[in-house]
Amino acid sequence: MTSYENLPLYAVNVKVFVKVGLINSTDWTKGLLFFLILIVAYVGQIINLCKSWNEDIGETTMNFHCFLFVTHCLIRLWIVVKKKNKFERFFQCVEQWHREIERNDDPQMVGILQEITKRTQLLSKMTIYVAAGGTLAAIFYPLSFDGRKHMITMQFPHFDVLQTPFYEIFFLIGVTWLTPAFLVISLPFTNIFLISLMFGELVLKDLCVKLRNIRSENEETMLQEFKECIAYHQKIIDLCDDLQDLLSIDGFFHLALFGMMLCMLLFFLSMIHDLRLILAALSFVSFTTYMLFITYYYANKLVTESLEVANAAYDTPWYRGNLEMRKCVITMIARCQKPLQMTAGGIYPMTMETFQAILRVSYSYFSLLQGLNQQ
Repeated sequence: MTSYENLPLYAVNVKVFVKVGLINSTDWTKGLLFFLILIVAYVGQIINLCKSWNEDIGETTMNFHCFLFVTHCLIRLWIVVKKKNKFERFFQCVEQWHREIERNDDPQMVGILQEITKRTQLLSKMTIYVAAGGTLAAIFYPLSFDGRKHMITMQFPHFDVLQTPFYEIFFLIGVTWLTPAFLVISLPFTNIFLISLMFGELVLKDLCVKLRNIRSENEETMLQEFKECIAYHQKIIDLCDDLQDLLSIDGFFHLALFGMMLCMLLFFLSMIHDLRLILAALSFVSFTTYMLFITYYYANKLVTESLEVANAAYDTPWYRGNLEMRKCVITMIARCQKPLQMTAGGIYPMTMETFQAILRVSYSYFSLLQGLNQQ
């Protein structure tokens, strides 16, 4: 068992990936099983969309939303499998850094670390509740209709998934394999990203504390302490670069797919009158918006905290230092002018401004679809 697997900061999220064999495992059969389950559902959705494209536009919209959701899950699974070793090294780095902060025994930083750990554990508990709710929905939502229905509408050649015994088989697969696969891939992946952003914010706060604690009267001691802070800042930059490398592709599809998903859900909501479908659509809209908001909120906090480092560097008693000390301060302030920010595919910064832009674009496309439908 790896040490980072039991790190309280990540709670059960990393452990889930380890247990299902996505990281820290030489057994590739579990990962292959996840791929096969999602691929079967994906192919069935594609066939269904092709066959029912010109039928009820509301139903097609909901099916397309589910198709985008499965696409995102496949992308995340591919990222974890492809970058398995990088994920393991990243978790090891965070675990070592976490232990160092605890060993330094700075009351202020230990208090902040404990507060963040409590927040991440609460986030993990919420994930468990969402997973339980998703499983119950997968069981009872199809059963609430008079006719036969699956949580995800699929079609396959040569047999009908709504006829016995295929209906029962695919219903059991959906409840026991497909829904857990979605939850195991999607929710821990999101939590790991959010927790890593929180940890990045934490170490930036730690750097600011170190800078503001430089109060030595000796020029050489002051310079040495400041150079240690520069090295610490570089370590934080490397951590953010590693996180960016791991999650940049997902960030791009998160932006593109979730923007479309939100638009589709709003359009579907405007088309239906069945209370069950309205409740399902409202749940999806709320969940999609929440996932977008919380991701960009914590990414934006990382940007804000990285800019604060420049103020902390200026707050040092650089005026009492030698010329080299002053040059180091200027260099660090200049480097802090470029904030540490996550980007979606290396293109769009993950900030609250981008989140607002996604909502505006989604609503614009929703208005366009409504206008086309009314013609």
